[in-house]
Amino acid sequence: MKVANTVELKNRTNELLRVVAGGEPVIITLRGKPRAAITPLTEDGLEDFIIENSPSLRRKIAKAEEDVKAGRVVSLDAYLSGGR
Repeated sequence: MKVANTVELKNRTNELLRVVAGGEPVIITLRGKPRAAITPLTEDGLEDFIIENSPSLRRKIAKAEEDVKAGRVVSLDAYLSGGR
């Protein structure tokens, strides 16, 4: 696993992205402490990444799961016809 500081990130962005594209994550440090990670991301994994990292989307999913458990559901046909 590669480690780079913020100066390296600024000056060698393309090189670091090639490392990540090759499958190796890069840890970014600020003042010697780890602050972020750049990890490989494929087009196939993009949707999962967005869902996992979007607080508003995660809240909506949790609310929908609560509604299903409580029996507050609507058929797809009723939803599509506007007859919720």
